[in-house]
Amino acid sequence: MDLHLQYITNEKGISQAVVIPQKEWEIFQKEYFKMKKKLEILLGIENALQEVDLIQTGKKKGKSLATFIYEL
Repeated sequence: MDLHLQYITNEKGISQAVVIPQKEWEIFQKEYFKMKKKLEILLGIENALQEVDLIQTGKKKGKSLATFIYEL
């Protein structure tokens, strides 16, 4: 996505703020939330795989499927 940003600077030329067109902001937000959701899913998978490794190496006790379903 090509953003058309405008920078607001102070009297010394130091950037103080950024202006982005509304439509571009809405597209940016939509893409951001999609990426955030994907990241949450991937982190959940990573945590699950780490837990499986702990269970397989005997560092953590696993649960039966019946117990897992009951806890849902």
